[in-house]
Amino acid sequence: MPKTNLATFAPSPLRAIQLGTAALCLALSGAANAELSLLQPPRALTGGAPLQLTLLATQDSPGRKTIKLPDEIVVRIANDDFKPTLLHLKRAAVAPAEVTLSNGQFRRIEYSAALPKELRGTVRIEPVDWDASTTTIVLDRAAPAEPMIAAAPASAAVGAAQTTGEGVPASSAIASAAPDTVAPTSDTEFARISSNEPMYIAFGKNGDANARFQLSFKFHILKPDNPASKSFLDNLYFGYTQLSIWDLQAESAPFRDSNYRPSLFYYIPDTGARASWFTSLGIAAGVEHESNGKAGPDSRSINTVFVKPILTFGNPSEYHWTVAPKLYAYVEKSDNPDIQNYRGYMDLLVLWGKPNGWQIGATLRKGMKRNYGSVDVQVTYPLGKLIPGTGGYIWLGYFTGYGEDLLDYNRHSPSQVRIGYSVFRW
Repeated sequence: MPKTNLATFAPSPLRAIQLGTAALCLALSGAANAELSLLQPPRALTGGAPLQLTLLATQDSPGRKTIKLPDEIVVRIANDDFKPTLLHLKRAAVAPAEVTLSNGQFRRIEYSAALPKELRGTVRIEPVDWDASTTTIVLDRAAPAEPMIAAAPASAAVGAAQTTGEGVPASSAIASAAPDTVAPTSDTEFARISSNEPMYIAFGKNGDANARFQLSFKFHILKPDNPASKSFLDNLYFGYTQLSIWDLQAESAPFRDSNYRPSLFYYIPDTGARASWFTSLGIAAGVEHESNGKAGPDSRSINTVFVKPILTFGNPSEYHWTVAPKLYAYVEKSDNPDIQNYRGYMDLLVLWGKPNGWQIGATLRKGMKRNYGSVDVQVTYPLGKLIPGTGGYIWLGYFTGYGEDLLDYNRHSPSQVRIGYSVFRW
């Protein structure tokens, strides 16, 4: 192995500063083991610059130790307009496959990969197989490209130019590595499709065995280069949600009811509004049709206009609350003129959870008469936490009240517990 130029700790205050830096990095990002940890990336990336992460190798035990470096770091990237996709960040071409460090030495190694060209706006980055928190960056395609260097405290800059082997500065290693990275390929139109409401299938039994499944997506009609754009056309979506209740024990196992909800709406996940009592404010507003596609006395249909503020409380990367009341007015409801008595004029969504952990969500409705209404609770947990390499979520649901489907809007359904699998959640 060629001789490497390592950053060595000096005695006393500088040594203490560097040890403190390494400990802080571990505390901020979590570590795969005691020797390797990921530094948090900065909050913004401009133009077509690649995504770059820094791996910190430290040696705090007596003597010398050789630490093997991974060839790549895998992260899962996603946002509201881009399905979760694995991105493989390669180690800088000039960086060695392993480093030998004495007690008190450290090394920073750069990893990079090109981001999909279709990706825009706020992007969630979740390291795979690393005990590290999910972070977010803002990707501004309209701005000039600038290299993305992992954020670290100022004291971590000591010896930073000596971290990639043979005295090559980290910035040079990044420039060398970027052309060799390969962006994941995805069809431009499909990149505009993302989750809208949860997508799942679940099974339960209260009386007869039954299943409930939901398909839901939204299509971003125009994708602006500037993620900060608030214009109407830049944030216009077509949405579609289909909910079906499947009677598994009836003869020929028919669908009891299927509800179809196309919509056209304006949506901004973060308006930029801030206050001391909430972290962020999003907004959705538009028109929606809902029907069950049946004729005669079983026909159900409503047209509504709605507005939905989305309030976040706490750190979105950790456990936090989201409250999203969907307020609507009925434009047409001739098939079910008294539906407001059972459904009311608002769906109140309350969520508590973490991006890579548990999430508990409840949708509450209160009708305009008596105690009519419903409670729909969904609990999810990432399946990959239990079975490495898998995606999606374990799904547990509970429903009680009126109108689990549109056909039964004025009928009280037996309380129902179901368990299943969710592709997307709130």
